[in-house]
Amino acid sequence: MLKTIMNIEEVADYLGFSVKKIYRLVETNQIPASKIGRQYRFIRDTIDNWLKGRDITIKSDWSARLDAVLTRMHRNCTDISLEDINREIKKVRAARSENS
Repeated sequence: MLKTIMNIEEVADYLGFSVKKIYRLVETNQIPASKIGRQYRFIRDTIDNWLKGRDITIKSDWSARLDAVLTRMHRNCTDISLEDINREIKKVRAARSENS
């Protein structure tokens, strides 16, 4: 089961960013966060919605990064099989090739 509330390290891992990058995003109000005492907390659904609203530019190494993120997701979410991930990777790569 996925945690619905994440700390700064968990959200950094979830997004594939460094902890330092997450702190910069929080300090500039670019990512939704709640401060409880001296610690930041992030709600997974809010982060997902925030991501959907972003214009994400895929860098040239997008394939390797996508593989890494999906592998981490598979480790953290037991209801996603490796076959599902590989099938989705193939779909994305095929669509990307068609658009190139």
